[in-house]
Amino acid sequence: MEWFKVWFSSKFYLELYRHRNEEDARNLINLIQRNIKFNSGEKALDICCGAGRHSLELARRGCEVTGFDLSDYLIKEARKNLQKSPEKNLKAKFLIKDMRNFNFKNSFDLAVNLFTSFGYFENEYENIKVIKNVSSSLKRGGYFVFDHINKNNLQKNIIPFSRNKYGNSIMIQKREISGNYVIKNITIKNGTKRNDYQEKLRLYSEKELNEIFSNAGLKIYKKFGDYFGNNYSEKNSPRMILFSKKL
Repeated sequence: MEWFKVWFSSKFYLELYRHRNEEDARNLINLIQRNIKFNSGEKALDICCGAGRHSLELARRGCEVTGFDLSDYLIKEARKNLQKSPEKNLKAKFLIKDMRNFNFKNSFDLAVNLFTSFGYFENEYENIKVIKNVSSSLKRGGYFVFDHINKNNLQKNIIPFSRNKYGNSIMIQKREISGNYVIKNITIKNGTKRNDYQEKLRLYSEKELNEIFSNAGLKIYKKFGDYFGNNYSEKNSPRMILFSKKL
């Protein structure tokens, strides 16, 4: 089975990334709102929405949000988070959908793909198809915001091994870069129980993404290096956040 179908269906996924919390999402959506003046009632698409952090934050700003993810577990969590939100009547809905196969036919004013939710597939055609699907789903003049880990910075600063305690569990992570991929092997131990997972992500240069976006009819016009809006540096920025527009 493909690694993401296993890992994103595990309760340990949200535990591992629990530091990526609502404040983290709010910082990124703040950055988006400072650079895209979207109006209340505009339609936003959250591709690989996970448990809905960014979707709900967009809904709080007045967007009508559709979030989707392949993981039934994460979509259930997103729906729970919507129900638990102190803000009532948020316009958000969550669907189970594969990002390789969607086309909302020029329906959205804004689309986002955040927190390195791209490059999952061994077949590069399938990765490229995701961006084409995004373009097909946007209205002409619509915006697409893409947030990925910065390849060059990761190559210099990758942490090969870490070991952390989460509740009663020990989580061991081993990381390596192999070719164009960063591979993370994750072992979770709890007493005599052991669970093993993997993440395998395709890494991209800005030049590669610019070509993929351009071929899909998307023009990149702004770049940032973190969620606070600092300038993008190919060598030093932790993130590569690209703002593009459908031509």
